[in-house]
This record gives sequence, C-alpha cells and structure tokens, in this order.
Amino acid sequence: MKSKTSQNSAKFKSHPIQLIKFGVRELFIQSNIPPDVNVTADPDSCDIRTSSSPYDSKTKRIMVSIGLKLGVEKDKSEVPYTMRIELIGIFEVDESRFSPEHVPDWAKKGAPLILFPYLREHAFGLSSRCGFKPLLLPLLEVPTFKIEEKPKRKKAQPK
Repeated sequence: MKSKTSQNSAKFKSHPIQLIKFGVRELFIQSNIPPDVNVTADPDSCDIRTSSSPYDSKTKRIMVSIGLKLGVEKDKSEVPYTMRIELIGIFEVDESRFSPEHVPDWAKKGAPLILFPYLREHAFGLSSRCGFKPLLLPLLEVPTFKIEEKPKRKKAQPK
C-alpha cells in the first residue's frame, strides 16, 4: 500500500529548472523610531527588484537575485525603519527539457516567483524581530498559461 504522500507526489512532475542553491547577500534593518508592535511600514512603499546573471551553458546554471529596499531614499522620519534585503538563487537547467534560449526570459518572469516567498519571510522576520508589527508583503498574482499544440492539418482528400 502506498502512503498518501507518495500517491500525491506522483501527480507532480518536476520542472526542468531547479533551485539548487539559495543564499542571503544582505539583511539589514535599522529602527528609526522606538520599536512598537502596533507600527508597521507600508508594504506598497517597498522597492522590489530582480536581476540575473547571463546563462552559463557550460554549467547549465543561472543566478537570479531579488531585493527589497524600504525607506532607503526617504527621510528617516517618514518610515519606522529602513530595510534592505537581497537574496540569491542559483538555478540549474535540464536542457533536454527546456531550451537554453528561453532561460533569460524565465529568469525575469519565473525565478522571481520562486524567490519571492523567501523575500516575504525575511521581511516579516526582520521587522518583527526589530519589535514592529511584521511587514507582510502582498501575495503575487501568478500568471497562468497553457501550452497548446498546434492543430494538425488534415491531409487533402483525393478528388
């Protein structure tokens, strides 16, 4: 008899691009006012950016970073705290299942969706450990897409 876990996991197919390494480049928070569990920063004022390295066809890897800045370019009296977070993910590509020519586009659109939950967790944790109401970044809308096969052309019937 199979366990429920193995039955459920059998329904999922692994993606041809996998996160193989994850790390933190920067975690920074500075309180601009006395800590207060009733004070939070505005998540809409966060500047979130992503970038990626060129795809390395020899190692079949690409590095993608996601970062958050809050209150960095503002007067400190405007925000309860200043925060900077930068995270790095290294992804490995199975070229037999994913064309290398599409990797840079995937790094811009797909990789940030994978790294964003880690960014949310670090923003939440840093702000709460500093004594403020935790900063809860909004969930992202994940675009759905469907790959459709081109309809096969019918062979002309002889007359």
